[in-house]
Amino acid sequence: MTVALDNYRSSSEYREILRILQRATNLEENLLWQSHALGKNIVPIQLLEIDFVAREVVVTIDADRYKVDADLPIYIKLGYRTTVFKCSKYRQSHHTIHFPLPDLVKTLELRSIPRHTFKPTEDKYVSIRSTLRSNFTADAGNELNVRVFDISPQGLGLIVSESNRQFLKNNRILWVTSLQGLALEYPILAEVVYINTEIDPKFQHRRQKDLKVGLKLSGIIPEESLHIFLK
Repeated sequence: MTVALDNYRSSSEYREILRILQRATNLEENLLWQSHALGKNIVPIQLLEIDFVAREVVVTIDADRYKVDADLPIYIKLGYRTTVFKCSKYRQSHHTIHFPLPDLVKTLELRSIPRHTFKPTEDKYVSIRSTLRSNFTADAGNELNVRVFDISPQGLGLIVSESNRQFLKNNRILWVTSLQGLALEYPILAEVVYINTEIDPKFQHRRQKDLKVGLKLSGIIPEESLHIFLK
């Protein structure tokens, strides 16, 4: 079984991985496979569940028809966004296979709205603010100016310093208040949908570590503001 990863991105963000697994529990397209000398052994998953107490995933298979080699890793493909991940440590109890929540998954990048990706030499910035304050005045502790690597009317891809990871973890919902220093008439609420370290080296201007952050906007960036930002 071959999975083309051209349109995929990596995610190590716990909340996103958990959300993907939860949405896959009701799907019938989930499967697992193992690679060996004679090819691939593909096994349909009959049921996928999350055991929150044990912090593990439990999948049910037809063990009478399909055999899993305990000496080989398994690969999981989920029906939700055709997400894939590798699992090296697992245990099997006849019809069920148990394994920890994955630390890293490859998930399909779904973009129904076209995005504009900036060149590494283009310095485009937006301001994001904590929603924990009701006013929009500048405050170094609650607002960040961060670099943008791509944008669409309903989403932003940001490059944020690793030193601001805690800010993002504490503020999963943010206000986007300005584009390139030009204040939006109405700040837009945004949700942090992923945080990872998979950044094209060309976009890293500094030696310090950066994070790749995806925001999903609750509203649409005004056309005029977007046009000015793209100039």
